[in-house]
Amino acid sequence: MKATVSPTEIPVVYSARDGREYLTIDVPGGWDDVKKICKKVLRYDGKPFTFTGWNSDTLKCYFVRSAGVATISTK
Repeated sequence: MKATVSPTEIPVVYSARDGREYLTIDVPGGWDDVKKICKKVLRYDGKPFTFTGWNSDTLKCYFVRSAGVATISTK
């Protein structure tokens, strides 16, 4: 059997606390990895998440569930 790498998916850790939802993402390449995704909207379980920051000591970046997201029309 073979596995393929999806170019449009990344591993995340989901968490929820104090009524908010978060995604934590490992960024072993530091800012070089963060800058590739920080201006993107991530969808997890159909919900939009936007970048909130990153920790250069732990090499993790954070996204929070956001209601302030619009879809860009491709037409």
